Amino acid sequence: MLVDVGPLRDSVAFRYLFVARAILLLGVGLVAVTVPLEVYALTGSTPMVGVVAAAEGFAFFTGFLVGGVLADRGDRRRLIVRSWLVCGVTFAGLALNTLFLGSVWAVVVFVVLNGVSGSICITALLAVLPELVDRSQLHAVGALNTLAMRLGTVVAPATGGVVVAVAGPEWNYAAGAVAALSTWAGLLVGWTRICAEAAGAHAVPAPEGPLRSLETGYRFIAGEPVVRGVMIAGVVGMCGGGSLVLVPAFVDAEMGGDPRVVGLMYSALSAGLIIGAVGSGRLAGVTRPGRLLLVMMVVSFLCYAAVGFSSAVPIVLLIVVAAGISVSVEEVLRYALLQIRTPAAMLGRVNSAFGAQNMSGAAVGALVASVFGAAFGPARAFWVYNAAMAVVSVGVLAALPGLRRAEIRDPPEKS
Repeated sequence: MLVDVGPLRDSVAFRYLFVARAILLLGVGLVAVTVPLEVYALTGSTPMVGVVAAAEGFAFFTGFLVGGVLADRGDRRRLIVRSWLVCGVTFAGLALNTLFLGSVWAVVVFVVLNGVSGSICITALLAVLPELVDRSQLHAVGALNTLAMRLGTVVAPATGGVVVAVAGPEWNYAAGAVAALSTWAGLLVGWTRICAEAAGAHAVPAPEGPLRSLETGYRFIAGEPVVRGVMIAGVVGMCGGGSLVLVPAFVDAEMGGDPRVVGLMYSALSAGLIIGAVGSGRLAGVTRPGRLLLVMMVVSFLCYAAVGFSSAVPIVLLIVVAAGISVSVEEVLRYALLQIRTPAAMLGRVNSAFGAQNMSGAAVGALVASVFGAAFGPARAFWVYNAAMAVVSVGVLAALPGLRRAEIRDPPEKS
């Protein structure tokens, strides 16, 4: 069964936010591929590119923490609109800097501001979306979000690279600014309808301070067995992203070093992720979604490990597609379980932790995978790393009975 588009059909407010977010993601993708290219062109320094990337990552992490508290203490809709506007202004600033200043430090400032505002906006969006649809449609919301994000990560970088080569970085920045500011204007136009449907989008201000509020959120995550299990499984599952670090060396050692094969493997993974999201319609009927999430995590690592035993390109690509499908199912179930099991007053803080985990999980996986690459060599590291992670995943499956037995009908715990 194909992805359920019921949320788009039934909720005008959700439709406004979903379409606006999809357009914004394309703009963000264009800018993301442009920043490192421009920084390198301005400085000729690879370490400087790394410094800018690190500053952006720190800004995103900080924004997730701050955004979670803000989303649970005030009007989430106003937070979305204001942070969205800041995103658009920073994109415009990057374009103007490229045209008139050419300052790498201006790039750093705008990238940091964009990282903070963007992560705050993402957190508030994730917190408000469950209030716009029926709880039975949260699987569909997760699938639609995954589909939009994955399509954006495929289309935007390729388009952005071509635009930089043909016209220059300022055009990508300008496109990002237009995407952000036009969708921001669209949100203002649809403000009345969003306000009418999102009656629960006003978070109740907590009497506790920001740090205490953050602590309360993490106490909830640690104390709610399903939410805790989803977060633990997420840390392990996202280490699958580390496999991508090993692909170039594996192809060089086992497949003749053809760079086209590297590109095809990355494309096959993206295709699998999209196929998994598109075909997620039946997930709403799964009685034990937590168990399926854990099983899919094991399956994804076994698929990656199987790649290490084949040198036939068509077979490798099919296996990578299968891995992508299983990862996509994981993502949809992880999102749905978190939203269903989290009280409305906690959605901001829980989703901020979810966003920070998404951002950092692949980086941790890449670091661990690189250690395996150094220890076992390019030919063996790919399957050894993923076989080891499959064993860890089986251990996680056994160690999380609360998640394994969770039913989608379970009511959220009270905070």
